[in-house]
Amino acid sequence: MKQITPEKYVEGINSIYIEQPTYRTGGDGSEGTCDCIGMVRGALKREGVEGVSGMNGTNYAARHTLKTLQPLKKESQLRLGDIVMKTKDKDYQGMELPAQYRKGGNDYSEKWGETNFTHIGTVTQVNPIRITHMTSPTAKIDSSIKGWSHFDTLPWVKQAEEEEFPAVWATVCAESGKTVKMRAKPSTLCRTYWDVPIGSEVVLTEPGDTWSGIIWNGRSGYMMTKFLQIGTDLPIYGVIINTGLTKTQAEELVRMYGGEITAG
Repeated sequence: MKQITPEKYVEGINSIYIEQPTYRTGGDGSEGTCDCIGMVRGALKREGVEGVSGMNGTNYAARHTLKTLQPLKKESQLRLGDIVMKTKDKDYQGMELPAQYRKGGNDYSEKWGETNFTHIGTVTQVNPIRITHMTSPTAKIDSSIKGWSHFDTLPWVKQAEEEEFPAVWATVCAESGKTVKMRAKPSTLCRTYWDVPIGSEVVLTEPGDTWSGIIWNGRSGYMMTKFLQIGTDLPIYGVIINTGLTKTQAEELVRMYGGEITAG
């Protein structure tokens, strides 16, 4: 599989943006029309990537193509050339989750449940952030991550490797009950959740005062911070996960919980 640099991929996105194509489902910018995921396909094609597969729909891409898709909480998580996605309730009027992705459907995913991925864009600049995406009536640029919920790197785009740090583990604790909910979004109103048994060890990825990002049983999500315990009495594992912490994330963990950073 051919890979290109983030800079080359962004060049392709920008070239489509400059042309200001008309929104049309199925368009990829080659005939003056484009849709959101077509902008991604078209940009890759313009930069010499052939045979792009698994990018024929946002829900399919989220479940089959994007292997490290994870919740987006702050701009510092993003790098040039990353893709970002939006989600809606599965029954969002006019944009309902297709039956094949619902429980019992051929493309149902235990990891994502019935999360409905409805839109995709590309990070075309960082600091300040710019997200370029195709929407009706034509392409536009967002200057914040507001409304964008997940991010990943395309398999055809090769990001520079970042130094990774050992995973930080926490234990799920509660004074009563047997489980604690891990939700797809940091809100008690989010209806997509998984019940995590008390005493389970989870990987802490995004510490927060109210909600923290975690990984449990291969799934990414959020749990209320009050149910997570980090202590010196917990076992320490020399494990590096492929969604390893960036230097910024590691420094934030040290700021909140103390300790020191030791490169893995």
